[in-house]
Amino acid sequence: LKSITDKYRVHLSVADLLFVISLPFWSVDAVISWYFGEVLCKIVHIIYTVNLYSSVLILAFISLDRYLAIVHATNSQRARKLLAKRIVYIGVWLPALLLTIPDIIFARVTEVGGKYMCQRFYTDLTWQVPFQFQQILVGLVLPGLIILTCYCIIISKLSKSKGHQKRKALKTTVILIVAFFACWLPYYIVLSVDTFILLKYIKRGCSFEILVRKWTTITESLAFFHCCLNPILYAF
Repeated sequence: LKSITDKYRVHLSVADLLFVISLPFWSVDAVISWYFGEVLCKIVHIIYTVNLYSSVLILAFISLDRYLAIVHATNSQRARKLLAKRIVYIGVWLPALLLTIPDIIFARVTEVGGKYMCQRFYTDLTWQVPFQFQQILVGLVLPGLIILTCYCIIISKLSKSKGHQKRKALKTTVILIVAFFACWLPYYIVLSVDTFILLKYIKRGCSFEILVRKWTTITESLAFFHCCLNPILYAF
């Protein structure tokens, strides 16, 4: 691979490819029913979760790499290589795999109204609530803070510089921040609302819960649309 950036592109491509592999299964499940059995149900859920966490954590690593390359350009090469060659596996792929434990335990096929569904069916709230908080923390809060902090420092640095390339880099940085939060934040807001409903901080109501489930589906689709934007935002 030619550069450190290329290494991150490969990681991001693998993460997004995992999502593409799972799409045909989810499509059949949504339109017709789950025909693929218990084992594939768990496997597809695991693939989904690995993509969910790895893609956003890789974006956090890319923002950290760009921060080092721009803000500490003269003495950051060693740290950048270490991040790209070794730490990325510990900071991205290891947690993404460990966070599939709920899928291994709770993902299963159940018949509901004559239709087979592949979902996580939690035994009680003592499992579901912590896992949803974990998803919010690792999927948005942690990578979001890293991305926002790194890119804001980069913007501050570039805004003091002149030249066409600097202005172009500044514009690109703003687009990356807006794209990330525009795609992911709505989903995690809805997930937070759902979590507060489970904790009874928000009053339960049949019509409201149906609305939350509907918006979960809509915002989840928007979140994964970010995977489609990644090649445009990070490869060109």
